[in-house]
Amino acid sequence: MSTRRSPKTKMAWLVLLVLLLAGCATAQDASKSYSRAVINQGDIVPAESVRVHEYLNYYAQRFPEPIDQPLGLDLRLGNTHIPTGGGEVWLQIGLQAQSLETEPRTPLNLSLVLDCSGSMSGDNKMESLKQSLEVFLLSLQPDDVISIVGYENKAYVLRSTQPLGDGRWVRRVIRGLSPGGSTNLHAGLMLGFEEVERSFDIRRNNRVILLTDGIANVGVTNAERIAKDALAYNQKGIYLSTIGLGLDMNDELLNTLADQGRGAYHFIDSAEEMEKVFREEVDGLVERVANDVRVGIQPASGVQLKSVSGYEGPLTGDGVQVVLYDMGAGQSQVLIARLQVSPRNSGQQALAEVTLQYTDVFARQSRQVSGWVSAQAVTTDTYNPVGDIEVYRNATIVKMAEALKTIDALCDAGHYEQAWDIAYDMEHELRTVAGLAGDAQMVEDADLFSRYQMTLGNVLGYDPLEADFDFDSSSSQDQDQRWGDPGNSTLPTIDVD
Repeated sequence: MSTRRSPKTKMAWLVLLVLLLAGCATAQDASKSYSRAVINQGDIVPAESVRVHEYLNYYAQRFPEPIDQPLGLDLRLGNTHIPTGGGEVWLQIGLQAQSLETEPRTPLNLSLVLDCSGSMSGDNKMESLKQSLEVFLLSLQPDDVISIVGYENKAYVLRSTQPLGDGRWVRRVIRGLSPGGSTNLHAGLMLGFEEVERSFDIRRNNRVILLTDGIANVGVTNAERIAKDALAYNQKGIYLSTIGLGLDMNDELLNTLADQGRGAYHFIDSAEEMEKVFREEVDGLVERVANDVRVGIQPASGVQLKSVSGYEGPLTGDGVQVVLYDMGAGQSQVLIARLQVSPRNSGQQALAEVTLQYTDVFARQSRQVSGWVSAQAVTTDTYNPVGDIEVYRNATIVKMAEALKTIDALCDAGHYEQAWDIAYDMEHELRTVAGLAGDAQMVEDADLFSRYQMTLGNVLGYDPLEADFDFDSSSSQDQDQRWGDPGNSTLPTIDVD
């Protein structure tokens, strides 16, 4: 058997950026694009980097926008008709934050902390960094106050805090950056925090954006110490954002920094991904609308909660409360829950109560929204728990993330043929769902799993076989379809590199 390559070893620069914008409070979604980069590199995705909730939240949703509150709750069943004999029911829980099209954004007190170490000279990293910052500056306002810190062997202030104005002074500093030396990440990060603290203003969003292409190798290098020192500033109201360049970075540390700093974790592996994060999600990157977001799921009598996407804690008959990420303007999050329903009489049946709790950032008060989900129990010999296209789409995304974790475990055990089978089956299911939902992203995902089969097939020494997969969308539905056309299974056409 061939030796397995690890994505944790040094890899070529792929114009990869990790964006963790703490205090910006978008939902974390780094796991999806990180996995894509590893597969395109020809390696096995490590299970520990596949965070199912992040993976699911990478994808666009079509939840209705809340009108009279900052956060809305959208509940949807995989099938609104369930058999009287009982069975599995899939429940989708969607959260949608209000956009800020008519509201002014809170001004920033921001420090850019830039890695200027020697490793930034390779693979065009520094030029890519400069271009990324030019894009990010387009989202800032003239009254935002900015400071710029550089670090290599030591840290230094390139420009102390001052108003952005027309941004030309920032561009001059950025364009003058040149790499050299080692990576004293801790010193740079602490100096950035100090700059923001000097100009701390409760009327502003006070934050640091840290940019790095690797792991700290001089000064304080212990990840726990770095995270602890950063947390001390987070607790003062100074939030942390981190941009990592390349796969040679500490994924666990960056995820921890984003989590404790009330931030998002984006991984950017292409120019298109950069455009998505910096332009399409700009409102969410710069403005939080909801903190301390929690979803409670309370099953009704005769209903058991079997699983919740991304939740690994114990599940009991009393239900569960899931702590989610803080949310920025226009952002969405989604959970997929599996319920087991016992036999029951015909008619409308309550299945579960779902409660959303969060802190309204602007009103500075706690809010709560609750809703019951119910289904019509009918006598039937055919039942599809994911007859709804939207729920089927999101359930398949969850299945895709779980497949990556399983493939890694099988490869660790040397079971490459079983791993290849899973990748092959996943590719074909993704193509089916892509056609039903009209989702070009899932066509790309199917192509990605085809590439994954090539990596696994190199070990096996043979090519994939063909197979057919069927989807029954004939189940009764009372819900308006927001994705696809049940009668149209034509795949969208896209260009794939």
